[in-house]
Amino acid sequence: MSTPAIEIRDLEKRFIVKQGLFGTPRHVRAVDGVTLSIPTGATLGIVGESGCGKSTLARLILGLMPASAGSVLVEGQDLSRLDRRARARLIQPVFQDPFSSLNPRRRIGDIVAMPLVAQGVAGHETRSRVAEMLAQVGIAPEMASRYPAQLSGGQRQRIAIARALVLRPRILLCDEPTSALDVSVQSQILNLLADLRRSLNLTTIFISHNLAVVEHIADTVAVMYLGRIVEEAPAQALFAKPRHPYTRALLASVLTPEPGLGVPDVGLGDVLPDPSNIPPGCRFHPRCPVAIARCSRETPPRVDGAECHLLSA
Repeated sequence: MSTPAIEIRDLEKRFIVKQGLFGTPRHVRAVDGVTLSIPTGATLGIVGESGCGKSTLARLILGLMPASAGSVLVEGQDLSRLDRRARARLIQPVFQDPFSSLNPRRRIGDIVAMPLVAQGVAGHETRSRVAEMLAQVGIAPEMASRYPAQLSGGQRQRIAIARALVLRPRILLCDEPTSALDVSVQSQILNLLADLRRSLNLTTIFISHNLAVVEHIADTVAVMYLGRIVEEAPAQALFAKPRHPYTRALLASVLTPEPGLGVPDVGLGDVLPDPSNIPPGCRFHPRCPVAIARCSRETPPRVDGAECHLLSA
């Protein structure tokens, strides 16, 4: 069996937060025992409500914060044991807002070249690879002398993608990379990412709250709730026949293009769960429309990729 491109094993991140100077410390399990495995060249989509732990998981995978437990392996190498330069050659991010992630005082060519300069790549090779990467993301050569403020949102995101890929990493982690863009531009960036994935044999982690976007781009989808993966399945199967009640609620909440229908009411309520006060048993049971008595007492087993007592009944 071949080694997965990236393997996440029992990853945890716990924070201690305190309300006010004399408040009682509270423990927050932002990421709680996440295990995932992604084959080379595949795209994993991670979805869930705001506050479910998606962005914390992204920071752990990138090595931007230490894990409380667990590990992240890229091609069998433990990222926590590598220095920053070695990690950068294996995994790179594309963030949500391309304007704030680009230095407004630097020219586009210099921005894309920065990872190469940090790795000590020679000047002539840097210029050649920057030009090659700009062409690959659909940016004209003359754009290299411009500043980020002179570009559109879609062009800036293309620059962010070029900067991430100029080191030719194995893994690309995209954290809400299209949410700050107009709908007409989103599809262009998604198609670009799909083309780059095929041409560069990239393995991609795509984090989003937009289920329609994830359905378009992901091979496999992991649904996150209060720090845990409650369902994982091939994208086609998950969208056709979701197994976990939370996944069904997320899919039911997607807006339709039909006028007058408004926002669907799926019974989840407006108040998001408190990660510092995780309920016992199944952590989704206080909001679940089909919860049974044991849901409030026992942690559900994983059955066919989903954590739900009803699947084992």
